[in-house]
Amino acid sequence: MRKLLTVLLTGLFLLGLAASGSAGTQGGTFTLDPFTGFYSFDRAQQLDARSYHGLRGGYNLSDNLALEAMFGYVPTETRSMAYIDRDVDVYRMGIDALFSFTPDGPLVPFISAGVGVTQTDSGSKGIRDHGRGMFNYGVGLRYFFTDTVALRGDVKQSLFSEGGDSRINMEYTVGLTFLFGAEQKPIAAIPPAGDKTAPEVVCTSPGSGVTGMAIDKNVTATFSEEMDRRTINTQTFIVKSGKTAVNGKVTFAGTTATFDPSNDLEKDTVYTATMVAGSKDLSGNALEHSYEWSFTTLAAPAVPKIVACVLISLEDSHFDHDSAALNENGKTILNFNARILKDDPSMKIRIAGYASASGTNEYNQKLSERRATSVRNYLIKEGVAASRLTTVGYGETRPAEYEPVPSDIYSEAAKANQRVLFEVIVK
Repeated sequence: MRKLLTVLLTGLFLLGLAASGSAGTQGGTFTLDPFTGFYSFDRAQQLDARSYHGLRGGYNLSDNLALEAMFGYVPTETRSMAYIDRDVDVYRMGIDALFSFTPDGPLVPFISAGVGVTQTDSGSKGIRDHGRGMFNYGVGLRYFFTDTVALRGDVKQSLFSEGGDSRINMEYTVGLTFLFGAEQKPIAAIPPAGDKTAPEVVCTSPGSGVTGMAIDKNVTATFSEEMDRRTINTQTFIVKSGKTAVNGKVTFAGTTATFDPSNDLEKDTVYTATMVAGSKDLSGNALEHSYEWSFTTLAAPAVPKIVACVLISLEDSHFDHDSAALNENGKTILNFNARILKDDPSMKIRIAGYASASGTNEYNQKLSERRATSVRNYLIKEGVAASRLTTVGYGETRPAEYEPVPSDIYSEAAKANQRVLFEVIVK
């Protein structure tokens, strides 16, 4: 049993050195580790090897280094001929330092070293209760199957002196690690393979030269493809009145960047918006030239001029549940989009379907494809030429938001990821 556990944990330790992933330990977090296992005593102690149970609690000083306190309990019996089979309780306490390798991966091997004590309690006359100080060291492995929960295994050796002789105890444990205070790590989007085409700004709202822009409206820019949202921010999407920059925040979803001013815009004022060169798509291709446009505000809220390429995307609520069938709300939106497309016959569209993380990859891929095809068929029925419409399904590979609990299909993140977007190919 002990040899098998040693071989298994050593193998996992070596495997972990080569592993990589998105989970792992994080500095500034706390851990709680219930465990169980097997504890064997030095032969001279004349105690049976028995099951071992306990709890560890620690703090990660950094991604690699942690401190940990522990308490364990071993219910055992004596092997001494004078007191054979007498019950003895052994309590184990200690403080260890842990150093983790590859802390960003799902497999995190570590080494540990520390100090501790054991206290024996027989409750029997004739058997002397006593405590011992000891030094311990070992190896272990955590496997994170979520960002905050891991399976853990340890093998440790404890060294102490008794009567001038060295003694060695062994412990083999498995348990769970619960990580508290961890930063949720988003799922990385998968870029299209072989994409070398630079992105372009294909339309804006309000459009260039528009007058009568409502002072309480946001400014948007739509790209020819999905972008790396890390490159879409207040440094790359700028709105100015003359030389004065407008304060606001920038968000990005699908192919559209949105500038949300902190306050209403000034009335009857000319504003200039700029999407700065260098913003990148998911494959790392950069916007080659800055895109700049101007518009004028009006005092009273007014409906901005419709730009032909502003199409309304579909959400999960526009389809029947877990289906590609459009409901009445979805058909109403597509009727609007069909009119826009028929008014501008030069526009060709790629209809992109997406899914949430619930379900298998294969099922989500097929659902995203079926929804994109359903939208295409409806637009064709409404008079849009089939040659202008293509479809693609991305499944769950390009989430708009991170889903901490994929099984929760009603979460806001899941709803945001179940969508159909319109990507302008030619305008």
